[in-house]
Amino acid sequence: MTDGILANLVNEVKDGIVAALKGANEITAEATQLVRNTVVNSLRASGDISTTTVQVATDVVRGVIQGASQTGVSLVSAARQGVKAVIEGVSDVGGDVMEATGDAARSAIKETAQVGGDVAGVAVGTVEGAIEAATEIGGDVAGVTKKAVLAAVEGAESISLETAEAVKNSLKAAISGAKEILETPFR
Repeated sequence: MTDGILANLVNEVKDGIVAALKGANEITAEATQLVRNTVVNSLRASGDISTTTVQVATDVVRGVIQGASQTGVSLVSAARQGVKAVIEGVSDVGGDVMEATGDAARSAIKETAQVGGDVAGVAVGTVEGAIEAATEIGGDVAGVTKKAVLAAVEGAESISLETAEAVKNSLKAAISGAKEILETPFR
């Protein structure tokens, strides 16, 4: 793996998002395209899409959340658009969309907690972004929904049981099918 290419990815994305969002209230189309292009270019430059998807998805979403936090843009909007752009970028280069969905969702939840944001709200935005991406790329919407819901809860569980319960309740209330996903034994 080319560590040099990926080493500064979080900061590069964060800096790009900060520059693109100065004075904005929400993630703009230009910022979303920047994220998608960053994913595509990073994965292509790595030379090994299958082994770098995890790190790229995680680092890019971390950068998006950090950038949004620094500019005062809604973290829910940032998570939604950031996760969507990551999944679309991974799809553009033939990467594993399911793996990217899970990694991006967990990263969004954990990074939101790090910056003191609304984790439950970001969980909903994250799943909505994943669903939008799967719909637009013609992917497995049900599979992506399940992966995003479960990964968001996993990310929340790594923070606290209280956070995990808040995330589960928010997802059940806002995402069609989340209740069934979360209440199915042996998910």
